Amino acid sequence: MCMSKHHKQKKDSKKAHRRQNVRWLVTITSVLILLSAVWLWNESLEEDNDLSAIGQGENVVVQIHDPN
Repeated sequence: MCMSKHHKQKKDSKKAHRRQNVRWLVTITSVLILLSAVWLWNESLEEDNDLSAIGQGENVVVQIHDPN
């Protein structure tokens, strides 16, 4: 009887360890996805504010319409 109790505790320990590993994996993946999204959003803002991107570096005429 003592043997089966020890075996069950060992099995539960493996499950708990596996569950903890899955939690870490989900946490790390979520943080990486969040950081990637923030980085991409920041890059898109910089592109919108960079007027040298218009015309691929060539001199071009840009007309800005300001209704005010």
